[in-house]
Amino acid sequence: MEWEKELKLLEDFPPPTYEEWRKAVEDTLKGADFDKVMHTRTYEGITLQPIYRREDLSKLPFLDSLPGKAPYVRGNNPKKFLSEGWLIAQSHRESDLKALNAQILRELQLGLTAVNIQLKHDDDLRGVSIKSIDDLRAICAAIDLRAAPLFMQLDMDDYFILLLVEQYICERKYAWEELQLGIGFDPISEFARKGYLSFSWDEIWGKIVEGVEIAIKNISGLRCISIDGSVYSAAGASSTQELGIILATAIYYLQNLLDKGWTIEQLSPLFQVKLSLGPNFFMEIAKVRAMRLLWSEMIKAFGGKEKEQKIWIHGKTATFNQSLYDFYVNLLRNATEAFSGVIGGVDSLEVGRFNELTSDEDEFSRRLARNQQIILKEESHFDKVVDPAGGSYYIENLTQELANQAWKYMQELESEGGILNALQEGKIHTDIEKVANARKEAMRKRKDVYVGINLYANPDENPPTQIQIPRESNPIKMEVLKAGALPQLRVVEEIENLRTRVIKSDKNTNIFLMNMGTINDYRVRADFATGFFQAGGFTVISPQGFITVEDAVKSAKESNTDAYCICSTDEKYNELVPAICSALPDSFLILAGYPKDKVESFKENGIKMFIYMGADVVATLDELAKKLGVENEA
Repeated sequence: MEWEKELKLLEDFPPPTYEEWRKAVEDTLKGADFDKVMHTRTYEGITLQPIYRREDLSKLPFLDSLPGKAPYVRGNNPKKFLSEGWLIAQSHRESDLKALNAQILRELQLGLTAVNIQLKHDDDLRGVSIKSIDDLRAICAAIDLRAAPLFMQLDMDDYFILLLVEQYICERKYAWEELQLGIGFDPISEFARKGYLSFSWDEIWGKIVEGVEIAIKNISGLRCISIDGSVYSAAGASSTQELGIILATAIYYLQNLLDKGWTIEQLSPLFQVKLSLGPNFFMEIAKVRAMRLLWSEMIKAFGGKEKEQKIWIHGKTATFNQSLYDFYVNLLRNATEAFSGVIGGVDSLEVGRFNELTSDEDEFSRRLARNQQIILKEESHFDKVVDPAGGSYYIENLTQELANQAWKYMQELESEGGILNALQEGKIHTDIEKVANARKEAMRKRKDVYVGINLYANPDENPPTQIQIPRESNPIKMEVLKAGALPQLRVVEEIENLRTRVIKSDKNTNIFLMNMGTINDYRVRADFATGFFQAGGFTVISPQGFITVEDAVKSAKESNTDAYCICSTDEKYNELVPAICSALPDSFLILAGYPKDKVESFKENGIKMFIYMGADVVATLDELAKKLGVENEA
């Protein structure tokens, strides 16, 4: 029968060659340069290809590596991952220790698989304060640390907590090999974050050495050096910079500790890395995998064998792209970031609360953050596949390219005298600032879209209030960073501040759209103008289209606004602009569009401002706000 015939799809639909595919693409570009249009340059200095093919995998050295084998690109322990998955390690910072313990116990019943304590620090006094063994007992009461590993990122002021943990574990009579404790310090990232340290470097090294001794002799499951890359990401660093700085930091610690007489076999299990997970989905997947590849190469260079080349990676969703306005969108941002971390293969994961910029911890936001991970595990079953990105032409190549770029950056830092010198002399600040400025420019020109902020803003939203982080007013500063603390930035701060100024102003910030012609003539630019102005908090009045200039001018004068935006086609502007400018000679007139050959003549007619694709939305709207008198309302 006809339906019983064997399908021969490759004969009926032969796969096209790359040359055939490229020709088909070039035909659609209508003369535009293929390389300019189809290649994408990232903040990491990587040029993304429009298509990746099997041939692109031929030169990847790790391609044949298996899960659980060096260089561990495909994960440290595939059997454990398939049986337990990653650790769900949401942070806790409740200051009342009894309430904190109750909160942790409850959330362990609701899906948490780790205990992640956020400690109180000089630059954020909202965390948990641990001063004695009784405090630690209160926090960990009824919690089995063999089933729920304990995490804490220590500042050097918190060093003594390691001693308390050692005492507590002895009291509980845990077997050391049963524990996986991520309780570590990273004085270099602390130095970068705060701009100072409370101890001299000699004192700090004394504490590091003592901590290493405790871990090697007494607590075999303790990772006491926790390199925090999120500090650099929060300042705007690229993935290349974050990875390169982590590597250079690890080299600094390893070189000094090896000089103390320990071996790489003893030291390598003491490290863990904290990575920030940002919005570039595939880049973040590649970043986690590249971190393992880089770490393996570094340990190998120190003489470490295969089993020493593993690294524990703790992922945390980013803060640089979080917003105050429309903060429920942060849920979606966190979801994609957590998704990429899991696909990349993090060992433990922390998802930020969607409203952490505007309020203290609450049950609702903690629950949503926790459940984002649980959905990925229990409903999406991402714990059932080891290295799901493996074999992807794009991600495998991106992993290698990112590793190459990060290795080069690490070498650059080493050539500058190492991580500490590069930090002290401001090289890291300067390098990160360049990327942060590029991110800001892309936001301002809306090349990078932040939903609800620079595009699709909610015109009815009231200005939110950002929570003020309490800080130590007079901290001890034994070591001071000459370049100062790295800034903790958010890319949308400028436009959010502008929007708040405009909304709170008592000036007339209404914009009247002079929609000219049929709906087909003005609709696209009227929609564009509406979104453009609303991003800055301006109220837009957008009537039906006007057929005559007289009707448009009459309605504009009756609108009780101080600024008017003309919306139509470039062709109609040739007649409309001179006529409208003549009828409204003293008004602030804006044109939606940028007809290059007519810009100067339109300016002479009386057009004061142009809004268009690629315009700097912050600079343009800030200028508009000043023209309307808003600058006095800041």
